[in-house]
This record gives sequence, structure tokens and C-alpha cells, in this order.
Amino acid sequence: MKKLLFTFLAISLFTSCKKKEVESEISTPSIEKPKGIFSSAGSTSNVVLSHPEVRGVLIRSFWKDIETSEGSFDFSSIDKQIDAIKAKGKKYSLSILAGGIGSPDWLISQKKAPFFDYNFRGLPYKLPLIWDNSVQEYLGKLADKLGEKYNNDASLLLVYIPQMTANGVEGHLNGFNQSAFAAAGYTETKWIDASLKNAKKFANAFSKKALAIEVHELFYSSIPASAIITDLWNDKSLNHRVGAAMWWISGNTTYQTNLITVLENYPGDIYCQVIARSDNTSSFPNGDYTKVFEQAKRIKARYIEPWDYEFNISNWDNTFRDFNLYADELKKY
Repeated sequence: MKKLLFTFLAISLFTSCKKKEVESEISTPSIEKPKGIFSSAGSTSNVVLSHPEVRGVLIRSFWKDIETSEGSFDFSSIDKQIDAIKAKGKKYSLSILAGGIGSPDWLISQKKAPFFDYNFRGLPYKLPLIWDNSVQEYLGKLADKLGEKYNNDASLLLVYIPQMTANGVEGHLNGFNQSAFAAAGYTETKWIDASLKNAKKFANAFSKKALAIEVHELFYSSIPASAIITDLWNDKSLNHRVGAAMWWISGNTTYQTNLITVLENYPGDIYCQVIARSDNTSSFPNGDYTKVFEQAKRIKARYIEPWDYEFNISNWDNTFRDFNLYADELKKY
């Protein structure tokens, strides 16, 4: 009798747990993720917005331009672009640049955030150090304000996570001296931990959106990028919403070879931006721009952003149409 009672209780407990799991799965809102061709710019270009193969446009803005003083936010420049995009029935992606190039001056001058001096494209910048608590705090406040403003906008399909990197969105440290940056406190472990903490703040602020973190090798190491995108994809609380971005896709395999291998084996969503315009033929294998899209399919990317220049010419319409068809058939989350 006791054995039967124990069995009944065990079955009841198991059934209750499974029911809660099912209810949890049912209550999880479905996330619309972008797929196919988006333009890397051109939010007010009639040519871009009217192109039949363009499904959306990337909007960029500097953090320093939307929060000119601490706690004072102005989204009017972003909203103007969104209105133009929506008027044409398109979707959009959003990228707020932080780093040395995009972070507000008050973060260093008033909040005394520690920083690293570096040069990028011939100009001097100060990079707030992402592992510092005050930098994390104000990135978190930025995430909350952006989420409050745009998380419920059905036209927004993808959010790029701001990074404390050379250009504020791509995950590279081009122009950095490794020894000097290490002297400022950089280690791979510290970088990984701080980047994950920041990424999860943005993911929580944009609870209804797909997000991506752009990856590069750091000082010729693919370890930080691999660790970051793997952790974010495997974090069950994020519900497979945070994928990887590759803003340097070219069709070539000789640049960041190890990281290309990581992306080829990565199970999550991949979002790409073409490395250059098609008329910069030296960027592509034998000058062949179509190799970009072959590589995108090889790594199972769901989305790609050609430069807005491409939509002013008719050379690639069939290529773009073919990629849209491929993306629609891609079996991914």
C-alpha cells in the first residue's frame, strides 16, 4: 500500500513538473527574427526603401548623441529615421555605438570612468574600460532607456549590443597595443566576463527582440569571441535570442580563419554585414562580390547587410533575391 502511494505521489510530482515546463514554454512569447537582405544604411533613401529585395534598414546612432548629458536622452534623430522606414513598410535594426568613438565625454570627465588612450583611423580616442563598475552601470542605464523606448516596436527586429571596442559596435580592438592594454587591466577572462554582463543587460532590456553581438579576434585570439557567443546562445534564460554578428564577411577565408571556423560550427543565429562596397573589388576573392553570399550560406547566416550603394545599381538584384529565398528556407531558431 505504501509502495503504491509513493508511486502515485512520484507520478503526480513528475506530471506537475512537466505541466509547469509546458506552461512555461507556451507562455514564452515568440520572437520575430530578421532574415534575408537588410541595407547597412539608407534609412531616408527612397532608392533603398523602395527596393523590392530590401526587407529592412540598419539605423546607427552614437551613444554620445542620444545622451549628451547624464540621464538626458534625445531619440529624435532615431525616430526620424524610423518614421521614414515605416512609411515604406520596412523593418529596421538598431545599432548604438559606444566604445571610444561613441561614448559620451561625461562618462570620463564627470563620472571618472577609467579609460585607455588609443588611435583609430588616425584619430585619438579614449576608451572607457568595460570591466569597470561605473561603465557597466551607465551601459545598463542606456540599455534600460532604449528598451523602454523601442522594445515594443514591432518594426524593430534586431538590436546590436553596444561594445567598448575601437568603433563601439564591432568587437575589435584595431589600433591597440596589447602590452599597453594589458597594463590597463585587460585579460581575456576579464573581457569575456564584462562583455557577457553587458550583453545580458541589453538582452533583458529588449526582452521581446533578437539581439546580436559582433565578434572579431582579439590580439589574434578567437577565444573571447567564441566564449561570449557560446555562453549567450546556451543561456536558457535568453531563449536563443542573442546571436553572433560578423561585420566583415567577404567570401575570403584567410582573414580571421580561426574565427570563421568557430562561426561555421556555431549553432546559433548569425547576422552579417558585407565588409565593403562591391566596387572595392580587392576585398573579395578574385574581385567576385557573389562569393560573399556563398560564404554566408556556408556559415548558415540568416541575414546580411550589403552597403546601401548596392541598391543604386542593378548588378546584384538576382543575388539578393536568391539570398532572400535561401533565408526563408533556412531552418534555424
